[in-house]
Amino acid sequence: MTKKSLKSSGPLPAAPTVNQAVGAAFVFTPNAAPLVPKKPPMVPVAPKPGLKYSDKDLATFKANIERSKEDAFEELRMLKERLDDLTSSESTEETAIYSMHMAEQGSEAIEKEKTYAQIQRIQDYIRKLEEALQRITEKTYGICRMCGILIAKERLLAVPVTTLSASYKIHQKCPVDGIDRIVAKNTDAVK
Repeated sequence: MTKKSLKSSGPLPAAPTVNQAVGAAFVFTPNAAPLVPKKPPMVPVAPKPGLKYSDKDLATFKANIERSKEDAFEELRMLKERLDDLTSSESTEETAIYSMHMAEQGSEAIEKEKTYAQIQRIQDYIRKLEEALQRITEKTYGICRMCGILIAKERLLAVPVTTLSASYKIHQKCPVDGIDRIVAKNTDAVK
């Protein structure tokens, strides 16, 4: 089905745009932007045979990942303690003669939700660090999954879980010369 746009005359705004048919009904979106064809997404490229970091470099990356993992576990421990504190203060308030004000209860609930979200984020990060360690074992660590080139060492040390070269991450295209470079946008800021 093709997209149709209904227009009104006079000072009234344009009618909603028909986006798609859903069963026998139509879904309308007011003032929807016209559909613009997008470039097809790039397909991951296999790395060149023999392309990998040296064992010495991989050992450096592994040590960096292990440090990041220890830091993440420490942060996870502190967040779980924070959650225990929030939960225990909630049970203490329930036994008190006077209950906590409703606004304080709402604030505490928000703090618990934020803590749960942070715990989830840290657990995801730890999982990605484990995947990075697995790639080191397989000697595929540091190879861009989209370009098939070696990711810059500086990027791997700063973002140990990355699977994309800086070139692809920033420009959404692989470098023509096959070398990942991290270049500052404002060269005056580097001086």
